[in-house]
Amino acid sequence: MSDASAPKGQGLILTDENLTRNIVKLSGPAVVENLLYTAVWFADTMLIGWLHHPASLAAVSLGGMFVFIAESIFAALTTSTVALVARAWGAKNYDLAKRIAGQGIALSILFAAAVTALMWPNAEGIMRLMGVEPEVVRLGSLYMRIVLLSSFFGFPLSVVNGVMRAAGDTKTPMYVTAAMNAWNVLAAYGLIFGVGPLPALGVAGAATATMSARVVGGGLAMWIVFTGRRLVHVEPRRVLQWHRAIVKEMIRLALPSAGENLILRAGSVAFTRIVSSLGTNAIAAHEIAVTVESLSFMPGFGLSVAATTMVGQSLGAGRPDMAERSVRTSLRYALIVMNFIAVVFAVFGRALASIFGATPQVVDLAGLAVRLAALEQASMAVQMVLGGSLRGAGDTRSPMYVTLIGTVFFRIITVYLFTVVFGWGLAGVWLGTAVDWGGRAALMYGMFRRGRWKTIRVLESQGG
Repeated sequence: MSDASAPKGQGLILTDENLTRNIVKLSGPAVVENLLYTAVWFADTMLIGWLHHPASLAAVSLGGMFVFIAESIFAALTTSTVALVARAWGAKNYDLAKRIAGQGIALSILFAAAVTALMWPNAEGIMRLMGVEPEVVRLGSLYMRIVLLSSFFGFPLSVVNGVMRAAGDTKTPMYVTAAMNAWNVLAAYGLIFGVGPLPALGVAGAATATMSARVVGGGLAMWIVFTGRRLVHVEPRRVLQWHRAIVKEMIRLALPSAGENLILRAGSVAFTRIVSSLGTNAIAAHEIAVTVESLSFMPGFGLSVAATTMVGQSLGAGRPDMAERSVRTSLRYALIVMNFIAVVFAVFGRALASIFGATPQVVDLAGLAVRLAALEQASMAVQMVLGGSLRGAGDTRSPMYVTLIGTVFFRIITVYLFTVVFGWGLAGVWLGTAVDWGGRAALMYGMFRRGRWKTIRVLESQGG
């Protein structure tokens, strides 16, 4: 390995003494990053809520959901890229890590073109699948199309940030997302309500703000990685090169993760279809509750990122013992924090929902949903941290099986039973999701205890 391939900065030091420090170093910025990224959508929802127009809130909810479904492809590619880059980085094979990163970015750009070509002409048809009112179809498809204008920057952003996290740099993605979020909040406020010379565009304004913020975030992240301003330097020429063995391995790892995400998103569509049958107020209340609960994902996400990187780098360095200790420590911290959040949700559910300025009926429904979300927090911590750990090891099949079983047997069937058969309304929806999270957490723990993830071989262990 040439000196030119070595990183400029200091990565992780994989020792027992540095275990907690490494977890905090990785998870802290990742929590802030995800909080800020979620705030991009949070700001849209909150500001649209202040229009007191349930159809607009429902449109942003559903239009945003379908953009998230599209991002499942890139989440799968990010998973495989992170697993391979972390292994190579842990083995100190930096040249291989950069080649993998270049292929991940190239594939993300190609997939962005394909997703946009598929979704753009079918936006109205996609919205009609949800059985919503014509006004929601019109506004939701408008929102979706405007956000899709950022595809070549917004979608690859997750892969580029994943490359930096896999190397142990979680601060830079945090800074990128902070810039992205600051832009979005200012633009959304100005374009939704009309400030100064800006027109009041409502839903179109929210979409334009989100679109431009994704361009800012994706463009900034690529510039940092391509110019080597931080720990990772991926020369642009590596994006134009084609390494068949690397691409084959990336796709092999990405396919189960893509299957997992598509199962989850398909289940989400069916799940949302059940919510839609409850009426526009229920959709609006559900969106507020989901947005509030998304804040609780942050500790689980951050500690999942820490576990993913630590597991990948530890296995790359030949330290499965360190990998397992990293997982158990991350899980313990996640449970402590997310159980505290559960108490906050249970006590202050309606107060949290009320900040969105929706109608009293919508706020009452949303507050009930937030209180029920308290039941999900511990299971969510287990599922997120252990799932991230398995993916970091290169085991993308086990999480897919867990998601398939959970989505079909826990989420869809249970939610339908509680909501439609028992007639519990939106409360049935959230009780059903609590059952889903609990079931998936139990299955994921069983997969982790088997220990097969410690012996999985990936690209660099086969010679790169």
